[in-house]
Amino acid sequence: MIITVLLVAFVVLLLMGMPVAFAIGVSSTLAIILSGDSLVVAAHYMFGGVNSYLLVAIPMFVLAGDLMLHSGMTKSLTDFADLFVGRLRGGLGHTNIGGSVFFSGITGSATADTTAIGSVMIPAMSENGYGRAYATAITVASSAIGPIIPPSLTFVIYALAVGNISIGGLFVAGLVPGLLTAVALMVMNHVISTRRRYPKREHRYSPGEAFTITRKSLVVLVMPALIAFGVITGIYTATEAAAVAAAYALVLSLAMRKLTLRVLPGLFFNASKTSSIMFLLLATSSLFSYVLSTQGVPGDIARAFDGLTDSPLVFLLILNITLLLIGLVIDLYPAILIFGPIFAPIAQQYGIDPIHFGVLFCVNLIVGMNTPPVGSGLFIGAAIGRVSIEALVREILPFILMQLLVLTLITYVPVLTTGLPRLLGY
Repeated sequence: MIITVLLVAFVVLLLMGMPVAFAIGVSSTLAIILSGDSLVVAAHYMFGGVNSYLLVAIPMFVLAGDLMLHSGMTKSLTDFADLFVGRLRGGLGHTNIGGSVFFSGITGSATADTTAIGSVMIPAMSENGYGRAYATAITVASSAIGPIIPPSLTFVIYALAVGNISIGGLFVAGLVPGLLTAVALMVMNHVISTRRRYPKREHRYSPGEAFTITRKSLVVLVMPALIAFGVITGIYTATEAAAVAAAYALVLSLAMRKLTLRVLPGLFFNASKTSSIMFLLLATSSLFSYVLSTQGVPGDIARAFDGLTDSPLVFLLILNITLLLIGLVIDLYPAILIFGPIFAPIAQQYGIDPIHFGVLFCVNLIVGMNTPPVGSGLFIGAAIGRVSIEALVREILPFILMQLLVLTLITYVPVLTTGLPRLLGY
């Protein structure tokens, strides 16, 4: 009865247009009232959901991304990518994807990736004969690399939700799946570009031009190297790495005169606003998880899986289908916070490596960011590219299929996610 009220209220509030965090909080509070518990419980678990030192990483990573985004350094990254892949058929599409790979190491955010890369690449591709909807589709699809390649806010949120898992291990484990996703998207871009005869860069860069592009890009790419090196070697934690990234971005932006002191208060405010939205989501999701656990839902789901199969491979197949359906209707972070603590213990019962499970769990839900009806990436991309959702969905479907192929690979070939972390001692 209480679970029914919880879920019905949550769905109704979402359909009414209430923000996800408030829909989760109101429906959970209603369930607590019906169960007879004191509302003090709500305050307790909401506070507990954000009472973690680990969460300091969120505003730091957001600030670092904002600093790099508003300092206009995206162009140097796309130029660097163009240096390697621009002369291939559909070169600007490859450059778009390559730019996302490099930019992912700075922000770890799909939204920032879509905004930064899209503002540069969509007009450029459109002016060079690519369909605007196609240029937008490849931008949105490649932005899914952002939450996979380290640093990744998605993995930070997952580690917080599940507990007892190394953020550094997740960061390292995401590298190969992220690069595989980029390769898969480039293959599809090549196929489509060849069929539609999209152009490629005809001129060659001179050694001097190549050196200038590389020099400008490497200054920016030092940031992900700093983060990865520090976390992997244990010099600092993931939280401290976020602070290092923000400090480096601030010093670099001011030293290169890409930003002025006058704009910094606005950037600080924006980072605080974005972080506060995520903190509210963390607080209400913690309350939602409390209601589910007190009503025995995790145990019911575990018994349901036990009744279906005792094979880890079949479990992963059912789980992937379930998560894809969840990703269609619930946004990334709420889905991680609600379902991560439920499915992670079940996966351990099947003997699945926690890091392997964490990566495939997150990647699965990340694919949902680009699929209707929720698909926040679609709406952001459509707004930036100034195209209709219908046209964007038609163009992005081949790329979603490639992402599903990569998801299948990392699901059934665990070494793709666990090999590098084991090599580095995680």
